[in-house]
Amino acid sequence: MSLYLYLFHGRATPDQDMSNWGAAGPTIGPLSYVHTTYGSEVKIRGSKAVLEKFFPQAEIHFHDGLGEHAIQLAGDCLPHDGKFYGDWSVCTADAMEPVNRNPVTPICDVCGSADLVKDAAAVWDRDRQERSLLSTYDSTTCQRCEREGDAIERWVPNADAPPADDQQPELDLELPVTTKAEGEGEREGGRG
Repeated sequence: MSLYLYLFHGRATPDQDMSNWGAAGPTIGPLSYVHTTYGSEVKIRGSKAVLEKFFPQAEIHFHDGLGEHAIQLAGDCLPHDGKFYGDWSVCTADAMEPVNRNPVTPICDVCGSADLVKDAAAVWDRDRQERSLLSTYDSTTCQRCEREGDAIERWVPNADAPPADDQQPELDLELPVTTKAEGEGEREGGRG
């Protein structure tokens, strides 16, 4: 799992009186670890490409493509590229994703149920000791009306989506009934 060091509330000097939130800083990463020592320095480990990009003037020794860098705190601020950041967070890449302000839900294009299942493949992850999603396929199945196909989803705003399936009323949908074509399943000399 990769970590990122997200810097914010930047200012020109460590003791600057802040009348607003300050400047947003960079998101440094991916990193393999971030460690704070006695409130005096923040140590990070990352690839040569990452550390040289964010700390081009620092003398960093690399071994097997990874290097470590210690950032000395200035008072209670973390200095970077001429600014001093009063706050920083360590998080994974997903935590850095912006929150979707217009969330949507896929529903079945026939019965309107949100109980859709997409075929997927998972593999055993030895390090995490759990299954990890490897891929998904186009085929989707509605668990309510059993419709299946590559294009059965209709996307609606969350506010217009049906409640969870355990709270939905019984399905009142007449699906077409298919019968065998005349002669299908018969063999020469009798029924199959």
